[in-house]
Amino acid sequence: MFSVVALLSSCLKEITDLNTDPNNPQTTDPQLLFKYSVKRGMGNYLTASHLEYTGLQHWVMYFASRGGIEPGNEYPSPAGGDGFWSENYIDAMNNVQVIIVQANDNPDMDNLKAASLVWKTYIMHRITDLWGDAPYSEALKGNPELEFTPQYDTQKDIYIQMLGDLKDAINLFDDSKSFFSSDSDLIYGGNMDSWIRFANSLRLRLAIRISNVDVELSTSVINDIKPLPLIESNDQIASFKYNSVFNKPLFEAGGIRYEEGSSYINPSKFLVDLLVETSDPRISFLLEKTTLSITYPFIDEYRGVPNLLPYNSETWDNYNLDAQLGDPLGQWGDVSRIGLWYMNNERPFPILTHSEVCFLKAEAALMGLWDGNANDHLQQGIRSHMEYMNQYPNNDNTIGDIQITNYINSIGDITLEKIITQKWILFAYENVFESYADYRRTGFPQLLDFYGNTINNDIFPVRLRYPYSEFTFNRQNYLNAVSKQGPDNEFTKLWWDKE
Repeated sequence: MFSVVALLSSCLKEITDLNTDPNNPQTTDPQLLFKYSVKRGMGNYLTASHLEYTGLQHWVMYFASRGGIEPGNEYPSPAGGDGFWSENYIDAMNNVQVIIVQANDNPDMDNLKAASLVWKTYIMHRITDLWGDAPYSEALKGNPELEFTPQYDTQKDIYIQMLGDLKDAINLFDDSKSFFSSDSDLIYGGNMDSWIRFANSLRLRLAIRISNVDVELSTSVINDIKPLPLIESNDQIASFKYNSVFNKPLFEAGGIRYEEGSSYINPSKFLVDLLVETSDPRISFLLEKTTLSITYPFIDEYRGVPNLLPYNSETWDNYNLDAQLGDPLGQWGDVSRIGLWYMNNERPFPILTHSEVCFLKAEAALMGLWDGNANDHLQQGIRSHMEYMNQYPNNDNTIGDIQITNYINSIGDITLEKIITQKWILFAYENVFESYADYRRTGFPQLLDFYGNTINNDIFPVRLRYPYSEFTFNRQNYLNAVSKQGPDNEFTKLWWDKE
């Protein structure tokens, strides 16, 4: 009898094995899910090149188009928004949501849940800051609660939830429990303390973001953060390391795909003029000298492509002088390219830095909501940024301490404009989402066209249009959101941008 039962049991096991789909496992590994989520949340070349490098980077004047703009179409809508939306919902947030759901019934996974909440919040705040109202509370629900047509939450409710999730995450972290491995945690290599600092610093970013529209909530969060650990040095920044397989999008766009990207990846006149006029020692990191200036001293060493200059303007005759000066190839050797420091695929990509935290403290102090002198925080942020650059020497060049001190002393009395302008320089090329948000929130830096005139903010885009997939597959909820928030165009202001 025993042998028969054993044989039957063995047969049943084999039959069960045959009925198991290897491509659809019944269990999921949170370590792999988290690693994949972080990687997908850091974007890719196609999305970044369309959304950032030909779109937002031009809007906030890091870049400018060589061929000029078409009058009446100064700010063409970027094509990468739909991809960014789907990549972040389907791949980045959906995978950490699986971890969060698993951890709800397993206290041993508290630390995994905490870090997943932080990463989910980081992803979601970029989405709501680009579009406004968005699916959140009903989104990311897997079986048996699968929701294909989730309702949209208001941006205010999303911010309340994000700030709450970050606080919950910080309270969940427990040194006595296991965490993600160094291989799975592509940001901090399994350092739990760093994740706590990242979470608190992200809370500060979000609290400052809403300071114009919800003073009570912003103040409450800032007061709660004050005694808690933040990112306090360049050794603690949140960053992501790309590699030769998964390249940094800017590196791939301007390096590997140079012929494709060379038509638009050029620093703008606004950026170049700002750096030159203030004798900013970071200029050699941000910009490459014009190649023609090596041979012809009358060509400016640093020169940007004109901002918002119509394509048919005669001013373009003064650019692309290579052919007139003996180079028949005409390679625009009279304008600067992006500094090689930014084209370095080996340098980690900064997600949230010590410099930004200093600037956030400076703004909070300027409002009377943070201890210490606002100017001291501003100066510390500038110094921290330059010291961070020095950690990755640019052709063996570094910024000397005297240069740093002289530049800081030239800043003068602190103002909100000076804080945001320094953040704008900090975010150049690599964090356009934040500089775009800061400009909409504060109006700084004051963007100027080629002629030195303040740009027309009546035609400046303040959000992205919702993806067409939302109109097609989630139409009723899309229509409900539009009826509450306003027309689905680039001129409908977000909740935190309305004051």
